[in-house]
Amino acid sequence: MNRTYPCEIIQDLMPGYIDGILSMTGENSVKEHLQECDRCRQYYEEMTGKIQPAADDGTVLKEQAAIDGFKKLRKHTRKLKLAAGAAGGLLLLCFLALLLRVYVIGRPMSTAPLQITRCIYDEEKDSLTLQGTLNVSGERVKRVVYKESDNEPYVINVLVYTAETIPFLPFFSAGQEQRGFEITILDAKGYDIYLACPEYDRVQVYDWQKGHYEKLAEMEREIYARIPGLDEETDALDYVRGIETLDGEEGICYSVTTMLGDDAYYWRFNNQLVMYGDFAVLDLDIWISLEEPYHILIHDYRTGEYTEDFSVVADRKQNAEPEELIWTQQQ
Repeated sequence: MNRTYPCEIIQDLMPGYIDGILSMTGENSVKEHLQECDRCRQYYEEMTGKIQPAADDGTVLKEQAAIDGFKKLRKHTRKLKLAAGAAGGLLLLCFLALLLRVYVIGRPMSTAPLQITRCIYDEEKDSLTLQGTLNVSGERVKRVVYKESDNEPYVINVLVYTAETIPFLPFFSAGQEQRGFEITILDAKGYDIYLACPEYDRVQVYDWQKGHYEKLAEMEREIYARIPGLDEETDALDYVRGIETLDGEEGICYSVTTMLGDDAYYWRFNNQLVMYGDFAVLDLDIWISLEEPYHILIHDYRTGEYTEDFSVVADRKQNAEPEELIWTQQQ
């Protein structure tokens, strides 16, 4: 049934008609009215921007001002809705990211609650296997990774990532009570291994030098026996961290610290070299192969080359100048 509505009512319904939010009855009423009323049709076209309004009298200008204000309000409202939607979406993403990090992905755990229960070095594969446990309630182990330190040579950091147990869902998430962990570090020869979170919180869990103490002691005895002028009582060998490969042969380097004067001496304490009196660090390294028959070379800092001329050691000792007096402690 067609009804004839006054133009004022139709014009009041026009914004809802343009936005498409009227009921079917209201929409049909406006549509039928526009087909019959030129004035309201012009009003509709001006609101939708299809024609420019005539500026022949004050009434038209007032109507146009009202229409322009309505358009600005609609545009501003639309922007506000878009901004509110974007902000809400961003907050939701941040909340979901936080939940994923806390309960699913995990984050590096500090070293204090971690305990290494077993450390196994495979001499044939040069790999190191670490087994440990997480001693903190409400957390579970998600994954364990290792990587070489960016700041120190021949240092590997092990990071244990943990996540919080999901509350009220003890049977929903697999591994809710996962507290133990195990990781195998490939090619660990010559490396010192640390638990890290990341590198600013570290504790050493494996020292390659200590793990191969007997092997290194045998190599040191070989150096003292074969290099003339080198005396175990007055010349201290310091292992330089890491494996150095020369012509396809793996070996390690030692620095040489010589005591000067009859009253100078040294001893070792907690893997540190403690010296009394005058001493000098020779500007050379001694390289020795890991495998027998031991191959020994002298790395001369002055030339930057390796040589089999062992007389350079005695020559540097003879011309060494004291570097410091009294007590000195060197790693």
